[in-house]
Amino acid sequence: MNEESIKLDGVVNIAKAEALFHEMEEIVRQSHPTKIYAPEVTRIDTAALQLIASFITHMSNAGTTVEWVGVSDELMAAAKLLGMEQVLNL
Repeated sequence: MNEESIKLDGVVNIAKAEALFHEMEEIVRQSHPTKIYAPEVTRIDTAALQLIASFITHMSNAGTTVEWVGVSDELMAAAKLLGMEQVLNL
């Protein structure tokens, strides 16, 4: 089975949300297990976290795994601040 990957780095914000959405949309169509690489995220906003949470929830409901590979302290802090650790599987 194929595996997909999403690489998040630098500032991940609403300006990058459309491109990230299209990348995730294609993965959802194929329903492949996915790894999210995020050790290099320096800042992430609520819109991006909500998009990622929606993606993870959809994939989980479809029985497809999404796994984090490296999570920056900044991403973890933002998720905690918003109470999103559980929905993001962090």
